[in-house]
Amino acid sequence: MTDNATLWQALQKHVPKKTWIPMSDILATLRSCVLLDQEDLEHRHSSSGALRWESNVRRLLRDKTRTGRIRARKRKSGVR
Repeated sequence: MTDNATLWQALQKHVPKKTWIPMSDILATLRSCVLLDQEDLEHRHSSSGALRWESNVRRLLRDKTRTGRIRARKRKSGVR
């Protein structure tokens, strides 16, 4: 399983900063530059469409946003 440190390093190196990037583009970029193993390519849950590594990237981004390492896009007022 690819560890969070490897995913974070790849994000910092290959994903543009200070601009909003769609999640699909972030995942495509990481898929092309990180060597994923068989465990990464398994589904998180049997009913889930998300692969383990994709869930890990989403969780990593959420955690980095909460701790202030990255800034989330500002939401439009009244939109959740």
